[in-house]
Amino acid sequence: MNTQLNTKNKQKENIMKPFNLEEAVSLIYQLAVLKKDAKALGAKYDITKIGHICGVLTMNDQIEIVIKFHDEMRQFTKEEFYSQVKLLDQQAY
Repeated sequence: MNTQLNTKNKQKENIMKPFNLEEAVSLIYQLAVLKKDAKALGAKYDITKIGHICGVLTMNDQIEIVIKFHDEMRQFTKEEFYSQVKLLDQQAY
């Protein structure tokens, strides 16, 4: 049984479908910013704008991603996640 999740080179699946558990769990511990707060490539982010994906939950039979920001915790469906959130590369911050 494969116990490691592959997050490298993972193609985005159809965003109109809800997250499946493996896809949602593979995002945990990654850093993200809201697209409205996104900066140009190479620019430094204010630490209060960076969130980390800290969990998944099930609401209304749909898996959602939970992101902890400096001053709030937010949850996103797959469609909301891909339209409102940008994942950060480790070199970006």
